[in-house]
Amino acid sequence: MGTMFQKDAAVPSPLTVAFLGDSITDNGRYIAFMYAYFVQHMPDRELNFINLGVSSETASGLSEPEHPFPRPCVHDRIERALSESKPDWVVMCYGMNDGIYHPLSEDRFAAYRNGMMKLIGLVKQAGAKAIVVTPPPYDKLCKAAAGNNEDQAAEPAAEITYSWKQPYTEYNDVLKHYANWCLSLGDTVDAVVNIHDPLFADIQKARAESPDYRSGDGIHPNARGHWVMAKALLGRLFNVTLEQVPDHAKLPDSELPEWFALVMKRHRMLSAAWKEHVGHTNENKAEALPLDEAMRQAAELDKHIRRLAPETAGVAKTSQWKGHERTDFFVSGRECIVIAPDKAAAGRPWVWRTEFFDAFSYADMALLEQGWHIAYCRLSHMYGCPGAVELMDRFQAQVKERFGLAPKAALFGFSRGGLYAVQYAAAHPGSVLALYLDAPVLDIRSWPAGLGSGSGAPQQWEECLAVYGLNEQTAASFRGNPLDHAEALVRAGIPILVVAGDRDEAVPFSENGALLEERVKQLGGTIRMIVKPGVGHHPHSLEEPQPIVDFMKEAAAARL
Repeated sequence: MGTMFQKDAAVPSPLTVAFLGDSITDNGRYIAFMYAYFVQHMPDRELNFINLGVSSETASGLSEPEHPFPRPCVHDRIERALSESKPDWVVMCYGMNDGIYHPLSEDRFAAYRNGMMKLIGLVKQAGAKAIVVTPPPYDKLCKAAAGNNEDQAAEPAAEITYSWKQPYTEYNDVLKHYANWCLSLGDTVDAVVNIHDPLFADIQKARAESPDYRSGDGIHPNARGHWVMAKALLGRLFNVTLEQVPDHAKLPDSELPEWFALVMKRHRMLSAAWKEHVGHTNENKAEALPLDEAMRQAAELDKHIRRLAPETAGVAKTSQWKGHERTDFFVSGRECIVIAPDKAAAGRPWVWRTEFFDAFSYADMALLEQGWHIAYCRLSHMYGCPGAVELMDRFQAQVKERFGLAPKAALFGFSRGGLYAVQYAAAHPGSVLALYLDAPVLDIRSWPAGLGSGSGAPQQWEECLAVYGLNEQTAASFRGNPLDHAEALVRAGIPILVVAGDRDEAVPFSENGALLEERVKQLGGTIRMIVKPGVGHHPHSLEEPQPIVDFMKEAAAARL
């Protein structure tokens, strides 16, 4: 499918990204959310986001008869858009209008495919990276609530006039078909970002909590939906994984904090100026400043925003989590969590989950009840690369300073979390109390590459190669795997516990945990093994975690 990930998960700078799309991109709140994230958390990155969305636009050139004017087509303006914006990357999100709100038709689908392939070719010809975004979902319940589609089942199909005013009731099936095609593009594009499935899942989740939830008007997502889009783009394009929803994404415009109200003012001013500067065939023209003047004013607003935004970036939020105090905060733009026990144990020991916070957390919770803190820094899709290790070091420094925790952490590395745990322990042995590795990945050639007996994961392997700065050839001779660091672990005297199933097909025990045991013992070190006969990759850990708890308490007594 392609990846935009950089070595060590670095964010490229300087970088110009142009966004092409229909009215959802024309609104572009998701672009404003992305800009806001970088202003708050990575203000040193020079990123220029150019919104070139046009309402009603298609890539197919199709238009339903009921539309008040022929729909604009991106191919009427693409050459000027590319020449004026001079982008490094182009993000293209079409499809909602391209099916013209009718049932699936091979002719309409072919027009969409052909229009997108032509667009991709022109973007690449201009020397830019081509990034396709799937169409979002259509929410028929929102349209029905507005009085549309309610009588379709009673009408003969030949008598129904489908349009943006009255879409085909199951139009989301059409968009899902289009989205699946986008996801099949493979090496034809530099990356594909799936927003259809995350948006659809978020709608279902919200509606399970509140049956009357309105995701927008059925076609255009609300602010919550734009945040889901921004989150997907940040994850796929910049390797920034986020779970928390920022406050400014939850508030109506009338209640926005000053800094984000200025972000939206800047966004709308620049969007209108760029749209009219490039030109388009939509009959409705935006009131816009000349581009040069808009850019001058935007630069002044940017300075003001940057003065205000950092005041909110470092603020920690506290809440209750399973009866314990939870603190959420950011370190270097990455989400962090610390859970506090009711009463801290002597020495203030702590568990550091390197991945999969709260999954199979039997030992975590048992230690929490005995006075240990639990901590987590979200570095998903970094596979323990040197850039991840550097961020982990910053996180540990923050945790020790903010919460007064012990200088050494007990690292819990579950599955791919083993990569992070061992890489960090090898680089910073003085900061590690002990290692508990559960069905751990200890060789990237075993997983995600799948070069041994395991199945592997092709997309994750592509990402892993990118963040390590490797390719298929150099990976074969790579000597920076956790297994290669056994000597460093033994030399530092770090206690190691491995829990794994001997029938693990995803992360074969024979290629990972068993090899670590062999190497540690060959070097004269000690390692404790709990091998679960007949068990695969799941379930992790031990439902009765006392052996893990005892191991950690022994390490704390000896090393803290």
